[in-house]
Amino acid sequence: MARVIDWLFDRELGSTVILGSTVLVLLLAMGAVFVHEVEGWGWVDSVYFIVTAVTTLGSSFVPQHEITKIFLIVWLPVGIGVGFTVLASIGAAILDAQRRRLRRFRAAVGSREGHGEGQS
Repeated sequence: MARVIDWLFDRELGSTVILGSTVLVLLLAMGAVFVHEVEGWGWVDSVYFIVTAVTTLGSSFVPQHEITKIFLIVWLPVGIGVGFTVLASIGAAILDAQRRRLRRFRAAVGSREGHGEGQS
């Protein structure tokens, strides 16, 4: 079993984007379950509240129980940090892909120009 977990971590979850997204989904699920149980809100309302809270958008829902507020004081900085880290990782991956594409394009254009000069 340990070999399977190691393989999953090394191969599937080794990417910052995948690992961060997995942690973020788990944090969102944990927050939604907590809010659902303590506040007694429906699942959709609980998930909506948690997603809007972690994305710093805010919502019209306000927790009524002090334990939920205390939980959110601890949970929100972690959730927001992980959420922005995932977004930054996705942005970095997109920029890296664009840089590689631009390098290939420059190399292809440069090699074509080199062939044209020698034939004139």
